Amino acid sequence: MKTPSCISLFLAVAVLLATAGVAAAAPKYEWRLACETIAGSVADYYARELARLLKEKSNGDIQLEIFHSGTLGTPTEMFELTLNGSIEFCLTGPSQSSSIVPENQLLGLQFLFSDDPIVNRDFLAKSKVLNVMLNDIYRQKGLQVLSYFAEGAMFWTANKPIKKPDDFKGVKIRVMPSELLVETYRAYGASPTPLSFTELYSGLQLNVVEAQENAPATIQEMKFMDVQKYLIGSRHNVYVMQHLVNLNFFENLPGDIRKILLDAVEEAQPYIQNVQEELNQTRLQMMINGLKPGQEYYDLTPEEREEFREISKKANAKYFELSGNPELAKQLLDAFRDEMAEMEKAVEFKP
Repeated sequence: MKTPSCISLFLAVAVLLATAGVAAAAPKYEWRLACETIAGSVADYYARELARLLKEKSNGDIQLEIFHSGTLGTPTEMFELTLNGSIEFCLTGPSQSSSIVPENQLLGLQFLFSDDPIVNRDFLAKSKVLNVMLNDIYRQKGLQVLSYFAEGAMFWTANKPIKKPDDFKGVKIRVMPSELLVETYRAYGASPTPLSFTELYSGLQLNVVEAQENAPATIQEMKFMDVQKYLIGSRHNVYVMQHLVNLNFFENLPGDIRKILLDAVEEAQPYIQNVQEELNQTRLQMMINGLKPGQEYYDLTPEEREEFREISKKANAKYFELSGNPELAKQLLDAFRDEMAEMEKAVEFKP
């Protein structure tokens, strides 16, 4: 029979062995990623898949901790934390970093993307405009874009029907803090109101704003149709998320670890495209099925979209101005359109 002292010694040794096992299994690299949207969002799915791939490919040596919207501040603050190296990565939209890289407001211009989501997926992955020309500008600032991915085609919600630009007259539409978006909606005759994403639901509820734009998955998960009457399939833009990394951190990674990171990012891109499409289709149908009396969903016709498309071009001049380098901004926009046209043509003539 074991004496109490023997039992105590046995337990102490067991604890030490367990602790040693935990220490041996501790990851060699602990990285942080800030995400501007909530858990369950498209960006969150991307972040969690990235974390899984990093852990798997490194045999547990890399652990990625994910901080969702609000945990580390506003999207702009998340961007700044990545810029100064306080965290390694962030997922934010272009407007949140436009004060540092104003040329990226190219992605805020409307009706530039294809109606084919596969073309958009390939464009975001392969475009030289984004992955070379624009990324070179980021690198000069101390950041690198590891990937761009779509969160979905943008829809409008409003408290009145909007089928033509004149319908926007006087409508208080919430926009992200972006002079370009303000200019775009002014061209339609709207009254654009910059408002943070975290304040959007209450802003709609209290009639501080009367309309907003987001992908269907976001509209549904944030319950915006609880306080809106019309869901409008405008598809006037694609919301693009940027996966940014601090450049100094990235360039100082050991070669094998950097390759694991890049391989994980590459694998996460087609994954998130499939997730994004499924989420947006499923949640759009959920909203349609859940419409109450007095609510309505409709898609803009090609002719209606064309009318918006023509007026939206008035914002190009504002983009050139805000870029600080109008000649480069025009070059980026022209190259974007040329690349997109080539990719759409390739799909059109694919046997």
